[in-house]
Amino acid sequence: MRKKDDSSTLRKITAIVDQERRVSLLVYSQDGCQLVPMSAGRTIVIGRIRPADLPIPDMSLSRRHARFELVDDEVWVEDLQSTNGTRVNGRKVERCKVKPGDKIALGAVTVSVDVMTPMDDQLQGLDSHDRFLGYLESEVVQARFFSRKLALLMVRSTGEHVSTWFPRIRSLLRPVDRVGLYGPTAVLVSLASSGRDEATELARSISRAQRRGEPTLTCGIAIFPDIAASAEELIEVARISAQQANTRAPVQCPPGQGGSTELEGRQGPVVIESAAMRTLFETVQRVAHSAIPVLIYGETGTGKEIVARAIHDGGERRRKPMRCLNCGAIPRQLIESALFGHERGAFTGADKQAKGLFEEADGGTVLLDEIGELSQPAQAALLRVLETKRISRVGSSKEIEVDVRILAATHRDLDAMCEAGTFRLDLLYRLNTMTLKIPPLRERPEEIIPLAELFMEQANRANAGNVTGITPAATNVLRQYGWPGNVRELRNVVERAVIVARGEMIAVDDLTERLRTLRDGRNVSGSSQTGEIALFAQDAAEDDEEDLDFKDRVRMFEIDMILDALTATDWNQTEAARRLRIPLRTLVHKIRVYNLRR
Repeated sequence: MRKKDDSSTLRKITAIVDQERRVSLLVYSQDGCQLVPMSAGRTIVIGRIRPADLPIPDMSLSRRHARFELVDDEVWVEDLQSTNGTRVNGRKVERCKVKPGDKIALGAVTVSVDVMTPMDDQLQGLDSHDRFLGYLESEVVQARFFSRKLALLMVRSTGEHVSTWFPRIRSLLRPVDRVGLYGPTAVLVSLASSGRDEATELARSISRAQRRGEPTLTCGIAIFPDIAASAEELIEVARISAQQANTRAPVQCPPGQGGSTELEGRQGPVVIESAAMRTLFETVQRVAHSAIPVLIYGETGTGKEIVARAIHDGGERRRKPMRCLNCGAIPRQLIESALFGHERGAFTGADKQAKGLFEEADGGTVLLDEIGELSQPAQAALLRVLETKRISRVGSSKEIEVDVRILAATHRDLDAMCEAGTFRLDLLYRLNTMTLKIPPLRERPEEIIPLAELFMEQANRANAGNVTGITPAATNVLRQYGWPGNVRELRNVVERAVIVARGEMIAVDDLTERLRTLRDGRNVSGSSQTGEIALFAQDAAEDDEEDLDFKDRVRMFEIDMILDALTATDWNQTEAARRLRIPLRTLVHKIRVYNLRR
């Protein structure tokens, strides 16, 4: 009797679950994934423009390409005499039944059938690359402000389209995790408040969760702020790590915890076409043979590490190690240990003796990246080392003599920080014996296309691509864009364009949405009379104000206030901060986040 009751209860539960399950279409285009719920008796026509029920502006689609219909809990697809045809699992069809797991190709648009329960609602579909990038930039700002971790995964398959395996990884993610489409065979996954251990565990779960007939997935990991300090840099590191992953080692993450690195494998190319860059590298060649400290200024992504490497490689110390430390990636309580080392038992977790950055680089070069992020105590300790050329490990009174050349890099205005009392003036005097300023990419436009072509060749090799060039229209767009992320952003854009390119040439449609807007006559290159406003602000300004949500209204208001203060003070940031009654560091941070330019 008990078994009969249990069986009856099970049937009732199963019936309830079946009623709650919903059949949907997942439609993957270049700009992301859309989830389209289906219902009995209602047809869904996908095409390039209306009157299609789901218009997707993709030139590979016909105006009305294919019709989908749910009949007796079965999904049917019918081709509407389209130019490029409708294919199911590679076979051209006129009308046929499709099921979950089938790959339905409408030109370059891919459709899959998905059966979802209400529990799946919080993880519907994929963001477009541009929407995801905007979200990631916002997450980086929050992670920096609240001093918390942020992980980024790049998940790639061995040639299989995202539609065949995305539902599998979706079930492993948290509701707060965000996924963006990177290319036909790759996605980016943002893991808020997650460090190396959590990201690695998830990546291993993704690579192990392979079902019969599904492709092998590999993962590259990047961690903020341990390894990368911006959204573009997170993507770059995750991409490089993903390229190094394989079936034997499916999960790759650069070594770190913000510690020293050899500066190997992360170096970009040096393209010298502009007068400014020629002058810069002529100076680099002269200072390389000396031992004086050099302070390198440049916006994020301009190539400060490349200049530092050129200085090291061009001097007498090139046969000795070069070590790099991202000063913003180390917790304040551990910075002295990272720089000078520690003895066993010096603090909780110090279970063995460890050398610091200066000992590792003895006889060579130390690059202190983002030196403006150093705390006051660390600044004082660094000043003492520069004066005495001796260090003491944490937990020891014994002094160790070291011979290193100091290079420092920053995107901050250290003079303004000295005025505000957040950076030591005496330390600045010791560091800026020679100062080098790297011009942003927008000030050397003649290098944009040579760099893009070089990145294209590298992306072809890394992704087995066969892209041979860039169309004139795409070349024009690349030249017009303002490149707020500089060379790193250009590299990421070209890498992705090679992956998503449908022909032998990179076309405008293969670029990100931010760049494609230039084709439609919208100015995203960044010049205006009052300043260059962040892209989201430009987009919002073009909409009716009534369509803006509360957060965008606040951002627009804040941008207006900052621009008014900067304009009134002739862009004197210190005076503008006083007028706004905010710390100078906060103003500098907001100028960078909103990408404001004079």
